[in-house]
Amino acid sequence: MTLYKHELKLNRGSFVIWLVGVLAMSTGCIFLFPLIDDSMADMSDAFASMGGFSAAFGMDKLPITTLEGFFGTEIGTIFALGSGMYAALLGISALSKEESGHTAEFLHTLTLGRCGIVTGKLLAILTYLALFDLAAFGVFAGSAALIGETLSMKCLVGYILAQFAAQTELASVCLALSAYSKRSSLGVGLGIALVLYVLDIVARITEQAEFLKYFTPFSYSNATDVFVNDGSVETVPLCIGLCVTVIGILTAYFIYKKRDIAA
Repeated sequence: MTLYKHELKLNRGSFVIWLVGVLAMSTGCIFLFPLIDDSMADMSDAFASMGGFSAAFGMDKLPITTLEGFFGTEIGTIFALGSGMYAALLGISALSKEESGHTAEFLHTLTLGRCGIVTGKLLAILTYLALFDLAAFGVFAGSAALIGETLSMKCLVGYILAQFAAQTELASVCLALSAYSKRSSLGVGLGIALVLYVLDIVARITEQAEFLKYFTPFSYSNATDVFVNDGSVETVPLCIGLCVTVIGILTAYFIYKKRDIAA
């Protein structure tokens, strides 16, 4: 519990910065919607018929003239990428920062044990991801109400839950890499999130590459798909993602328990 509280305190600043940054961009688009609503009516059909570009961002599934369509194609993309990068950074730095910061010797003098260390850091990661998504849910719902528009609460809840699952998957994969790494490779974490995001775009553009959706959490957490399916997500990619999450967490425990750690 002591380590858990310490991790919460240590990551509080970065949490606030990422939360404010991502939500500011996302909600800014929501408040922008009434101003561009009329002009988008003329462009809606054009956007929907742009082939691969339309498919990549879901413009062929939802009309961007509605807030739900605009949310799915624009706002959801911003939030998914921003929160995914934040989750990856939390995971990739969780364990490796102790060795690179030369604090591992002190940490291992505590009576936690290595499994206790991983558990404390994992719980802190999950806590911040949950707080991130709860804040996003409140801000999105509140912003829609302020501009006099409606968002389906069922779809919004489904989207937020899908985002939490995707963020947890990213964080768990990066946590496993963090357990192996001797230094905090923030660039690797960001790179993983960006590469997986690109894989989702490629899978949507090209039918021959559709199988790639099973390798990226951005496929089942896509806002457009969630809103089109009335709050539901595609089962197979989600189940694969949950399996990857469990494997990532177990791998982090196994590697961190076995490896030699420099002071």
